[in-house]
Amino acid sequence: MEARVKSSLQCIRRIAGVRVLVVGDVMLDTYLNCRALGVADEAPVPLLEIHSQSRALGGAANVARNLARLGARTALVGLVGADSQGEVVRELLRESGVDGLLPETQRPTTLKTRVLSGDHYYLRLDEEQIAPPTEAERAALASQIETRLNEADMLVVSDYDKGLLSPDLVERIEGLAHERGCRIVADLKPANALTWRHLDLVTPNWSEARSLCALLDPGKEPGEDARTIAEALRSKLDCAVVLKMGTQGMLVAPSSGPPTRLEALCRSPIEVSGAGDTVLATLAATLSQGADLHEAAWLANLAASISVSNPGTHAVSAAELTEAVTRMALPS
Repeated sequence: MEARVKSSLQCIRRIAGVRVLVVGDVMLDTYLNCRALGVADEAPVPLLEIHSQSRALGGAANVARNLARLGARTALVGLVGADSQGEVVRELLRESGVDGLLPETQRPTTLKTRVLSGDHYYLRLDEEQIAPPTEAERAALASQIETRLNEADMLVVSDYDKGLLSPDLVERIEGLAHERGCRIVADLKPANALTWRHLDLVTPNWSEARSLCALLDPGKEPGEDARTIAEALRSKLDCAVVLKMGTQGMLVAPSSGPPTRLEALCRSPIEVSGAGDTVLATLAATLSQGADLHEAAWLANLAASISVSNPGTHAVSAAELTEAVTRMALPS
């Protein structure tokens, strides 16, 4: 353990020198914190009084925020609407130290509103318009991506299935990355994963992995064995796989060799929203500066345990991760 801790601490320190480009669906998360007053008079529904509101970066923007908190020099390419929500996204990115390269779209900025009261999560309201980018938007996106890939050590793709990653833009992105020898780490929705041809690592959760297996091998039941599913995805997609399994931990399947299991380090999470973004960001940041996949996944698993142990969408900092690694070396 002492050697792992020393190596991991060095790994975290080296993140400060890496440059990462994030491409994907940008969202704004709004949290309405309420006080429960009982049942409404006009219908048998909860009556809630809003006492505070907070906003946070969501989707690809949250991945970028996580990378910046870890110390990586981070740029984000995506679309936002010409609306007040888009302005909030830009301001939050500036505050997070992320270089936001965000062409405006005629669509509204994707907005997710969560209604909470204490520990109770009442509902989520989504305001969005899903459509592929227009020709002009694709050209603007490709131009920004091409410019920033010249400086990037890693390309991170965060796909929330909001339409940004159309097949022709994916082809353009892969071509640009291949020309520059830039690796691609991606969190993709199953149906869109089939569009990609040259990935280095994918990070599906359990549900996504089973759905993707079914798409890749129609008519065959994916089953419930994590190792079999991870190996099937690795073979079909020709890339490494980190399978996220919530409280069951992770399964790490490198491009070759046997998969290994990492046990979850937090069994009673407070808030799981955004944890997948933390895993993706930590993997990308650590792989960018030379860590192997097993070391990167160990740190990502630890970062996820910090994220889910905090309320709201929590982006883990380099200092928090350093403290957690250091604690691992202390006698129990």
